[in-house]
Amino acid sequence: MTVCILCGNLRVFSKQWKDKADGRGSVITHMESVCADSECQKKVDAKFAEIRERREAADEKRKGIIIARRSKLQA
Repeated sequence: MTVCILCGNLRVFSKQWKDKADGRGSVITHMESVCADSECQKKVDAKFAEIRERREAADEKRKGIIIARRSKLQA
């Protein structure tokens, strides 16, 4: 069992599923747990969504940056 990152209460089992990496290979068992307090879980979900959006925005910004290269003629 794990504890909630926000309130410290024990997290409860939510769902479990099995998957294979790239459709083949070893079977991976995924287990999802949530905070027992539904209001607290909503806050945690919102916080992770905000972090994910910031990370995606930073990735897009990084992709848009063009690095200027010095040509041999300028050197």
